[in-house]
Amino acid sequence: MTFYHGSPVADLKTLKPFLSEHGKEYIYFSTNPLVSLLYAVKPVPKPFSFYPYGFDGETVVYSEYFENAFEKLYKGKSGFLYECDDVCGLEQPTQINCAYTFDNEIPIDRATKISDLYEYFKIQEQKGMFRIKPRNEISEKEMQFILNELKKDIAAHNLKENPDHKMSKFIETNFAEIW
Repeated sequence: MTFYHGSPVADLKTLKPFLSEHGKEYIYFSTNPLVSLLYAVKPVPKPFSFYPYGFDGETVVYSEYFENAFEKLYKGKSGFLYECDDVCGLEQPTQINCAYTFDNEIPIDRATKISDLYEYFKIQEQKGMFRIKPRNEISEKEMQFILNELKKDIAAHNLKENPDHKMSKFIETNFAEIW
């Protein structure tokens, strides 16, 4: 079986574990290349995460929690899809059904450069493999949950006291109503 890893970093020959938001050093893999490629863009700095996707059957659905979020974050950005075959000893510590972790360095079997991730995902959308769920289709309950999570991040990381922090700028720009 092939496992995929998305990255903004070019020309890797091996993948190495790095400290994750789960508190351990992991390499993250997915059995779905589109899920992996979402992570080829880093919209917010660590330790923060902003990858608002889910699934509708086999289709990956990206929720736009602000207007034109996907285009703003992915258009014109390149990324790399790294493939590793027959990886043994993977774990699944997340709630994402196609996501796996590995805690050792591993050689890469193949790599593909995607010159414009937005354009690539739009082609996948035409094939029915990907869908962008626009802001006007997101329920008020779901939106309130997201805004509350961002408010927790603002408080926990004293972002109001650090207005030049990249996460502060991200929230102020895209979620002005809670800033």
